[in-house]
Amino acid sequence: MKRTSHITLTLLAGMAVAFTTGCHRHNERRDCVDDSSRLAGEQNCANAESLRHNGYVGPLGYHWAYGGSSGGHIGDVVVGGNPMPGMGHAAGGAGGVGRGGFGATAGSGSGGSGGE
Repeated sequence: MKRTSHITLTLLAGMAVAFTTGCHRHNERRDCVDDSSRLAGEQNCANAESLRHNGYVGPLGYHWAYGGSSGGHIGDVVVGGNPMPGMGHAAGGAGGVGRGGFGATAGSGSGGSGGE
């Protein structure tokens, strides 16, 4: 009888861990970015995923960045993102907002090239 209780508790604990780790993923921000970490339209990443799915292995120029932060406009730099889900910062977490074309890029400490 004790063995059955131990197995049941182990299974319940495992299920609890699985559910709680998955719960936080919906809060993670996902942005489509170019190779310079600038925010791009989601269709660019959808097209890149389609090409990868069909076997293309060359450079595509666009990928998803998970957990980063930006000003939310096309061309803004996404700061703190990670190409792997669950590895970036949670939405609304710490991280700067990079705006395309003005001042320094995040953490570089050097001046930008100005507007377009």
